[in-house]
Amino acid sequence: MTVTTTRPPAGGPVTAAPPGGPERHREAAYRDGPVAALILLHDATGPGVLPAGPGGHVFVPRETEATCDRYRTPLGPHPRGAGTGERVLGRTTVDGRELTALRIDGSGPPAGEPDGWATGLAWLRLGLAERLVDRVTEHLGGRTVQRTVTLNLPLVRALLADAVAGTTECRALLGAAPAPYTLRRVHRSLDETGRTCLHLFGAAGFLAAGPGSEVRVSELLSDTYAPAADEKALADGGALTTGASSADGAAANGLTAPTGYPSQTDLERP
Repeated sequence: MTVTTTRPPAGGPVTAAPPGGPERHREAAYRDGPVAALILLHDATGPGVLPAGPGGHVFVPRETEATCDRYRTPLGPHPRGAGTGERVLGRTTVDGRELTALRIDGSGPPAGEPDGWATGLAWLRLGLAERLVDRVTEHLGGRTVQRTVTLNLPLVRALLADAVAGTTECRALLGAAPAPYTLRRVHRSLDETGRTCLHLFGAAGFLAAGPGSEVRVSELLSDTYAPAADEKALADGGALTTGASSADGAAANGLTAPTGYPSQTDLERP
């Protein structure tokens, strides 16, 4: 099997977002991991404003959360403070750096086509997936099973081919200015790629300090920010509905709850 892919160039840590479109966030994620890439993405798309997903959740690096005095709503940025219903859902750490999960009643993305944050986040997750594929390929490269190189085992080759095909498809979809339902498809495909790679890592893929921690952060980003879209309804000509929902599914800000978005996400599950 020969698989040819195009990876971001290897190099030292990214200290500033490279010029270019949203694909630059793929490069930052591939080089420096999720936290550094998220900080760069936030600084480039909405400094000072917490980015909220369609379910009213926020999942950002601790440094970003500490520097924002506003949060996004479908009607524009709103000041943080008493009376906003903001609450911390939990924290998680990856590569020694902390991310904070929040819920803010009435928060949510602006209506319409995906903005810079939504598009950049999908590219960022693609960079993390490509980084994971390369890491698992390196992990298996020097291993043998009964004198057979692990990478030559048919099942391993098939799983790795699926992972590479998934990232290749996502790169093609993102390159075509994706609509909300396309972005959601990209997020789902990247979730599948991450889980495929974890199987290839064996037990190491499920250690709290192993590659699984990055995959979990990537999945939580998807859970938080993937556009709410009922793909069947959209295919039938229905419109995407956006807005923030409260925990019981009622809309705290008077907007209709987003179609196809769960009233509870992994951020709120024990």
